Amino acid sequence: MGKASRRRREHRQGQGQSRPLALTFCDVDFERGSCAHGRGVAPAPPEGWVIGRAGLVHAEWDGDQLRITGQELIEGPRPASRMINALHGKQLVVGYGILTADLRAAVMVTDVPDSLLRRAVDTLAFAHRIRGKRYPTGCGLAALAKANLRDPRTKPTQPSSAAGLRPGGGMHGMSPERGDSDPRDDAMLVARLWQTMITTQALSWGAGNSSWTHYRGNTRPGTPAGAAVLADENIAELIGRQPQIEAAEWAQRVRFEGRIMRPTNTDSVAAMLALHSAKDLPAPRQVRELADALQEAGEIPPDPLDTEDLLTAIQCLGPRQNIDVRERILNGKKLTKLLRENLAIYLWEVTHPEWMGTFWATRKLAKTTAIGELHLSGLRIEQRKIRGRVIDSIE
Repeated sequence: MGKASRRRREHRQGQGQSRPLALTFCDVDFERGSCAHGRGVAPAPPEGWVIGRAGLVHAEWDGDQLRITGQELIEGPRPASRMINALHGKQLVVGYGILTADLRAAVMVTDVPDSLLRRAVDTLAFAHRIRGKRYPTGCGLAALAKANLRDPRTKPTQPSSAAGLRPGGGMHGMSPERGDSDPRDDAMLVARLWQTMITTQALSWGAGNSSWTHYRGNTRPGTPAGAAVLADENIAELIGRQPQIEAAEWAQRVRFEGRIMRPTNTDSVAAMLALHSAKDLPAPRQVRELADALQEAGEIPPDPLDTEDLLTAIQCLGPRQNIDVRERILNGKKLTKLLRENLAIYLWEVTHPEWMGTFWATRKLAKTTAIGELHLSGLRIEQRKIRGRVIDSIE
């Protein structure tokens, strides 16, 4: 092998570096997120989501093999800031959707430093750009894993449409329950995908789903699967030697376009929310007053609540009310009665994760068992009483 060929190979595979490349692969589960379920239903943007937990897989890349050095599960109170703190350092941070979703949700409740953005690689944004089409069809993590690793993703995909909208109604065509999949599993999957793209110097994507009409069911085939050879600059981007364009322009894109991936649709609601991120706001005095009243009434624990806790309660609101509250905080205006009541309820929910976990688990059980439906009925009665007490305590 000639000197020029050897240098090109080292540049592609990262073998020219004197020491291994440190990486952290990250996957986030959302406590409250949104997908579009059916025709005409707009999803809430990531700026309106609530981070539930994060799975981290730490590794080293020596130019030939990826060696896993540790794992970390971040759950419990304030997962967003704890995740950001765990990603502090000089390592390359790789995640599927880390720029397109994860950090967009985190920045609404805590600070996301520019140093982290400069070290971030989003495999979703990367795959979408390599595919070269308007939408990232076939670039879901399950589709990428199947196309590149020949290995199915353990976590079921999100449902693609609402029950009852498909011909015949019911649950036909819907995805199974997503279950309680450990986010470290998806982080490990992203690690394998990252390594495969570098070693094979190629990326494959899946086919699009067949589309359907109101009259004849599934009638149109989806877009075909495909593959592309990765150029030297693509490999340099994956190993952090060249910044990912979506990371370099992250703040500008989310704040003025409400999107990361181009040329997908812009989102004015997402852009408006992004302009009211945690670092753009003063202390949320209006929400703090609600929390103090609830603590005084004994409705929420007396433990001190920091700004992230208060902003997380705002995240539980719908996107429009979220914007409304943040604008009132920015301008020092009072909250309306409706916003006060909704925020008080969500402050209670944020500070009682065990009760809410029992509620959602029982709600899931109620779909399949009579005893679950009976228990859910009792919890709904208790929920109405709790909400009544909460609203009374802030009057």
